[in-house]
Amino acid sequence: MKVLLKYFQGYCLVTVLAPLLKLAEALLELTVPLIVAKIIDQAIPTGIVSELYPYLLTMFAVAFISLIMADSSQFMSAKAAVGFTENLTNDLYSQVIQLGEGAVNQISPESLIARLTADAAQVQAGLNTSLRLFLRSPFIVFGAFFMAMRLNFSLSMFFLMMIVLLFAVVFLILRWTSPLYQAIRQVFDKLVQLTRQQIQGIRVIKAFDKQASEIQEFSDHNQSVTRQQVKVAQIGALINPLTYVIVNVFLVIIIWQGGGRVNQGIMTQGETVAIINYLLLILVELVKMAMVVTTINKSMVSANRISQIITRPVENLQATDTAKTGDLGDSIFKMKDLSFTYPQANELALDSIDLDIKAGQFIGIIGATGSGKSTLLKLLTQSYQPDQGEIIFNQAYFPNGSRKKLRQQMALVPAKIAFFKGTIRSNLLVANPQASDEEMWQALAGAQAKDFVSQLDQALDAPVEAFGRNFSGGQRQRLAIARALLKQAPILIFDDSTSALDYVTEANFQAELKRNYQDMTILMISQRVHSLQAADQIVVLDEGKVVGLSHHYDLLENNETYQEIYASQTVMEVTDHEQ
Repeated sequence: MKVLLKYFQGYCLVTVLAPLLKLAEALLELTVPLIVAKIIDQAIPTGIVSELYPYLLTMFAVAFISLIMADSSQFMSAKAAVGFTENLTNDLYSQVIQLGEGAVNQISPESLIARLTADAAQVQAGLNTSLRLFLRSPFIVFGAFFMAMRLNFSLSMFFLMMIVLLFAVVFLILRWTSPLYQAIRQVFDKLVQLTRQQIQGIRVIKAFDKQASEIQEFSDHNQSVTRQQVKVAQIGALINPLTYVIVNVFLVIIIWQGGGRVNQGIMTQGETVAIINYLLLILVELVKMAMVVTTINKSMVSANRISQIITRPVENLQATDTAKTGDLGDSIFKMKDLSFTYPQANELALDSIDLDIKAGQFIGIIGATGSGKSTLLKLLTQSYQPDQGEIIFNQAYFPNGSRKKLRQQMALVPAKIAFFKGTIRSNLLVANPQASDEEMWQALAGAQAKDFVSQLDQALDAPVEAFGRNFSGGQRQRLAIARALLKQAPILIFDDSTSALDYVTEANFQAELKRNYQDMTILMISQRVHSLQAADQIVVLDEGKVVGLSHHYDLLENNETYQEIYASQTVMEVTDHEQ
């Protein structure tokens, strides 16, 4: 939690003044029962109305000053809370952006979204409330006890007993609810995850008429969150009735004992009324404090979740100890005895991989789902580190082995295309901010996207919705390929990113690669055999192992795994043609 204190920078003064003004307001409020006691004991017995005026003016003055202090405290606490949260969320977002892929997958994107939004808002609410009321309520409680002790020591002992008992009740209930709030945040993360998946897959849901089942699944998760929140609310609701019962029991005792003392002449009626007023003050403040502590308790849970991200190590793009470089001759990189297991997985994703990739080669990678194709690229791009073995990069291409330098030499077209809301131009310039219009059109031509982009009303400045929703799957893939080509990196990587292209478009694209990009080293993952037929070498993966490495015709003749893949796709193509 201490790590979050730095976000008060720039708001230290208002953070200190807000509770101090509340304490000053509380101090003035504690004088009101004494003024009432004076009125009862001194002004009213005289029967002269004018004797009331000084006391009434004093009470109005106290109320006016208290109002100014309360409003000032409210403004300062809100300013401090909003400023703190702004600093916090800016840093948190920066931290999330710099997390490695492994860390993001381990935490889950949905949980990160929840921490950036709901948790940050909860921290802001808790901070605002605590600055205004967290110090005020205890001050009023103990201040009222002290004032009652000055009026009558023996009766004030009932105050002490009541305060101890009430604090015990509040403490026990908060201790009971604290782990439940943590559980609610985790269930809420799952609800966000489900919502995100359903929104992203809305087309598939509609295509297969699954609206009813998805609504039911969301309703079930939502009811789970509701049940937990109701459970916590029911436990928290015990504070108010228990507080009222305890306070009213002691109120009866104090009235009974105070009345006896008045009859004996030990106390005045005004002092008795003042003590009762202090008791009622304690009642009000303890109810407030219970609400405040509940809010703060929620905020502490959220603050801890945020701290887990703030203190988590980020991906160091400048580190040079994550990749090894050396003199590899005409090889651009080599993999030696490479093995990798995903965190919390029981089986190897890759097992003893040995590959030697020459500069300028077109390398295809094929295999069944889950065979380790994408994992191989994640190790190559340094998104993950191998458990065993090493990847050696040619220092002629990678003079600095840092992640940043390595990735600058690679252009990746991922399986899951990512576009940002803006224009075609702004999305292309992500790869190369200095690119000219001519270079962009050249990249679009290479990716077989020039024709449909040129037909758009605004061409390069045509709008792009978030995730590229206003384009078809094939158009998105061609735009993503154009973006990668525009980077002009020596290594071009395709992670199953031509699957939405028809055979003619893909054939034209591959012909373009051979004609104008023959100097680039190309790694292409594909599920389709015909996409890799022109590759110099095809890596066949099965259950994380290399079970074949040769060109298409050799593998088709001698590799059983490749033959099965080819046969299954040939049957599918023939069936589709007959239909």
